[in-house]
Amino acid sequence: MIIRVKLRDTLKSRARANLPDPGPGEMTLPAGATVNDLVLKLGLEKELIGLIVVNKRQRGYEDKLQDGDLVELFSPMAGG
Repeated sequence: MIIRVKLRDTLKSRARANLPDPGPGEMTLPAGATVNDLVLKLGLEKELIGLIVVNKRQRGYEDKLQDGDLVELFSPMAGG
């Protein structure tokens, strides 16, 4: 299945080798793949990700993806 991926903040440079287009890029994953599978394929460490959004809804690592989903990954935020 084809998943569209948009990386935000510092994640763009961290996964550049696996997703050369800053986004939304496309990645192919097997049917039944989860957000965690995508993160592993991108070569990202979980502690670098603060928010996962799939089709404009917050999701978790174990959520299954569907063909055509748009996954946005955000770095952790700090405020003051």
